[in-house]
Formats: sequence, structure tokens, C-alpha cells
Amino acid sequence: MVRVTVKMFGPLKDIVQKDEMLLDVPPPHTGDAAFDLLAGQLPALQQWRKSVRLAVNLEYVSFEHVVKENDEISFIPPVSGG
Repeated sequence: MVRVTVKMFGPLKDIVQKDEMLLDVPPPHTGDAAFDLLAGQLPALQQWRKSVRLAVNLEYVSFEHVVKENDEISFIPPVSGG
């Protein structure tokens, strides 16, 4: 397991009911694995999977990106404004 800090925004934060948490990501230690773990605990997250972006240490990356111990990952939903 790899322990990371997860930050949630917008409607994802509403589902999780917190904006930050520690998460032990199982192998293969990817953004996909982290999101799947959370969605398994909170199925309402699954509806957002196709539209969420992943950032690791403040840089956008693919969900296949391998996370490392103490990384900060963010799941960022679509944003609109004007």
C-alpha cells in the first residue's frame, strides 16, 4: 500500500463529506486504483469517473499515473463559470 493525501472538490467533496483525507492506495498504486477504492466505499462517486481529472502534486496526469508515498492527489470535477 502507498499512503497519499487526497483532495476533493465541488460535488465530489459533497459526496465524500470532507475536502481532504489520507488514503492507502492498493497496487498498482495508480490514480485509477485510488478512485476505484473510493468509489467502492461511496458508489455515488462512480457517476463522476468519466469527467473527473486527476492531479498529482499539483500537475494534471493520466489516471494510469503511478502515485508514490506521501503524494498529494486531487480529483477535480468539471468546472464552469463566466
